[in-house]
Amino acid sequence: MSSAQPDRPLPSTRVLWFTVLAVAVLYVWGIDNLYMPSNGDEMVYAHIARLTAASGQWLPLVSDLNDMRNTKPPLLFWQSMVVSGWGHHWHLWLLRLPSLVYLVGVCLGMSMLLHRWSGEWRTAAWAVLCLLLSWGTFRYGRPYLTTAPEMFWFSLAPAWVLWRAAHSSTRGIHASASEWLAWTVLGLLTGLGLAYKSFALIAPLAAATWAMRLVLQPQWSWRDAVTCTAQTAWWAVLSVGVFALWLWLDPQPQEVWREFVQHENAGKLGAGQSYLSVLFSVKGSGDYLAAPLLNTGLLFPWVAALMLVGWRHARAHGLAWRGGFPMALWTWIAVWCLVFLIPSQRSSRYLLPLMPAVAMLLALHAETFPAWVTRSTAWLSAIALAVLSWLAWHAHSIGVLPTAWALGVAGAGVVVVVVCVALWRSAVNPIHGLWSAALFFFGFNALMQGMSMARVGFEGNRSERPVADTVWVVEGFNGEFERLQFLLPGRNHFVPQQSKINALSEGTDRTSGTWFIVPRVLNAPPLACETLQTCERMAVRWDIEQRLKPGQVHAGNWTRPGEWLWRQEWLMRVR
Repeated sequence: MSSAQPDRPLPSTRVLWFTVLAVAVLYVWGIDNLYMPSNGDEMVYAHIARLTAASGQWLPLVSDLNDMRNTKPPLLFWQSMVVSGWGHHWHLWLLRLPSLVYLVGVCLGMSMLLHRWSGEWRTAAWAVLCLLLSWGTFRYGRPYLTTAPEMFWFSLAPAWVLWRAAHSSTRGIHASASEWLAWTVLGLLTGLGLAYKSFALIAPLAAATWAMRLVLQPQWSWRDAVTCTAQTAWWAVLSVGVFALWLWLDPQPQEVWREFVQHENAGKLGAGQSYLSVLFSVKGSGDYLAAPLLNTGLLFPWVAALMLVGWRHARAHGLAWRGGFPMALWTWIAVWCLVFLIPSQRSSRYLLPLMPAVAMLLALHAETFPAWVTRSTAWLSAIALAVLSWLAWHAHSIGVLPTAWALGVAGAGVVVVVVCVALWRSAVNPIHGLWSAALFFFGFNALMQGMSMARVGFEGNRSERPVADTVWVVEGFNGEFERLQFLLPGRNHFVPQQSKINALSEGTDRTSGTWFIVPRVLNAPPLACETLQTCERMAVRWDIEQRLKPGQVHAGNWTRPGEWLWRQEWLMRVR
């Protein structure tokens, strides 16, 4: 473990863990918010889970979306079917709750592992804070996505290796019966992780774990290499075997093979362009190479400093770290990243399972990073909060955000600015950088929660709502209409069809009693059907534009977010 710099003020262990509790509250706060940072896939998964639960069968998976029925293995959908009571308690916070449970498991695992290696709980608190205050964890680890389950299940095998390597009595590669039994159990557990995401992830997982085990060996031998390879292969085959149960249990295995294996996985290995042209292009690797920034967000200065520390240590000592905890984590990260260069489709999200390893490395050096790291994080947080305050002011001006919430966002920004000034004039305490990042998360939650109050629900005569009807909606991102299940609960069937919406809006389709929803900009004129008095506006809600279209933001309106960030949705009914 790295020792702290002399004469630097450092927080007590108690303060660190109180900060962890405060950040945990930020993770729970807003878990039912429809506009919580997420990914468009969340509503696709919710759609498949809801329809599968309604079918009363575990398999096959059910979906109204073309070629998106078997987009992920069934364990992700079974999870939400169970927690929602087979769809009888269909609440967004319930669907997201297992993700928080998985994150708690990851944090506990990191803490126990670091305590085993260091003998204290201080480093563990730094690691938990670094993980939870990374933007990738905050955005993808809380929603109903695969990120949190991936982090948990895919960390079990390397955590087991590192746990045993902490003590000389259990360190090393052994061919004993107990060791083979351990890798058998790990194979079954890792298979559950594959059943959340994909069988293909066994490639980076097995390669990284195999390399980590060899790096942790103080002395190498051919016997150790062969034993390690055999045990890793057995573990990998068993994991894939657990995943393969899906094809055996599903009554339509040919559809699973076509939609998931061929389209969802094999389709990412080939491309129309040559491999090298895609690899060395911004479109092919830009997002992947930006992963340290995209996944850590405001903690990017910490990652930059960590990479600098690693580079200097490698130049000075070469492989002197062999057999140590830091080198094992570096190996895990490096091999995983290299394996993911093989597919033609790359994304920073593919590296999110590495975040616990990154957080532990950051924790080992948190108290020795130079002062510019903390100052940079604080100033980045201040800039980000300035943007949030600007958005809050505009949201308040059009009546979307109540005054109290707008003041909360601005207050967080003022506090961070004060922290920045204090850091510039006094000794630097690294916890201040993390407090600044936490205040940004507070401001973000306050902005989203404030804009998700009553006005985000459909305002109007609540007795006039579709309950078990077909509701026509515009065509958007795959599964985007699923969010309406939480806004208009019941047994409604939302059908995206632009031509139908156009006919209803223009008044050419006058089928009495037909429900439809249209998005409208602020101060938009009445629909043509309203002018013709063939339809009536039953309710209105405010919405946040989550996928901006090309040309929607331009030089003439980027300073007026009210024209492109917020919109209204009108619930209409044909007379």
